Amino acid sequence: MAPLFFIHLPKTGGTSLRHAAAQIFPADKLLMAYGRDAKTTSPFANRIMHYSPEMPIEQKLVALATHVVENDIAFFSSHMSAAYLPCYDPARAFALFRPVPDQVLSYYAFQKAQGRTSESFEAFTEKPENRNIQSKSFGIADLETVGVVGILSDYDRFVARLNERFGTTFPVLHRNKRSIVSRLTGPTLDDAARARLEALNPEDVELYRRAEARWRRDMGE
Repeated sequence: MAPLFFIHLPKTGGTSLRHAAAQIFPADKLLMAYGRDAKTTSPFANRIMHYSPEMPIEQKLVALATHVVENDIAFFSSHMSAAYLPCYDPARAFALFRPVPDQVLSYYAFQKAQGRTSESFEAFTEKPENRNIQSKSFGIADLETVGVVGILSDYDRFVARLNERFGTTFPVLHRNKRSIVSRLTGPTLDDAARARLEALNPEDVELYRRAEARWRRDMGE
């Protein structure tokens, strides 16, 4: 089976899909490339991406691609766009998108819960490195050639479309939701806050607009 490439944009519902993949593919057919020493990161990807400082990034990408091909990897997932891999096939790729204000709030809540920031929501979202996260993660991938594009608000139908397109049996799971405590005590989004976040993330706003339009078109709506 040719590999599937999941372009996992942060805080767009992708964790649920990653767990679903673990239910339908053998563990040795999954390659996950996430953070340094993260539980989700496969040992090979962890060694290459985080413990091989002598390798330039181009060589690391070749190493990952070679591993995918030589080990018949069925499912590659990462916050780094799979489009950078030499073995990338856009027809076998998919991505899930989320409205900008909701994605930004979820990203902040996650970073805070992980102890990675103590900043206020406003200060955190003003920083350049925290803007346009979806666009940065999607990277050089072409929205029009990616096999399946979906939106989080239609997640169940997105999974159904994946299964129809690729002949897979991904179950519909809902994991990694924001905690009740975070929802009760964290920031909320009124119209002004949403407008502010959209102004700070114009690339993501445009990317989501195009992704939603493609999803509607693909679904015949």
